[in-house]
Amino acid sequence: MLIDEKFFSKKVLLFNKDLCNRNQVFAVISAELEKKGVVKKTFREAIEKREKNYPTGLALTSGIGVAIPHTDPEYINENQIGFMSLEKPVEFRQMGSDTEVVPVRLVFVLCLKEAHKQLDMLQNLMELFGKKEVINAFISCNNENDFIKIINGK
Repeated sequence: MLIDEKFFSKKVLLFNKDLCNRNQVFAVISAELEKKGVVKKTFREAIEKREKNYPTGLALTSGIGVAIPHTDPEYINENQIGFMSLEKPVEFRQMGSDTEVVPVRLVFVLCLKEAHKQLDMLQNLMELFGKKEVINAFISCNNENDFIKIINGK
């Protein structure tokens, strides 16, 4: 297991959302994270600002785009990862680029209280993202139980 399922214990798992843009994605998932007590009220503004300066979109070899937005620990109440799959792709800027965009279908929002844990989590996610069958499973997943099975490698 690359990612402990405790990072999904609050069940901020949103499936097949029909949203038009990145700001809608942030609004919906931030509201859910805040409702569950994972993040502070200032989280949404912080994550949007960070995304403008440090984009998190990744084009995978599977042809599916993912985004891994995150922000500083001061906006986080407890360690958690929020997940959202999108019915149709939403544009995020490519990580490390000022101009390239990635059509994203999967969003993993890292809510980590310790900044040093972000690199480990990013590496674990990247390992997961390298498996086409896992990406396809996330795309077709539409409930919490199946999501946790994917995370647990089943």
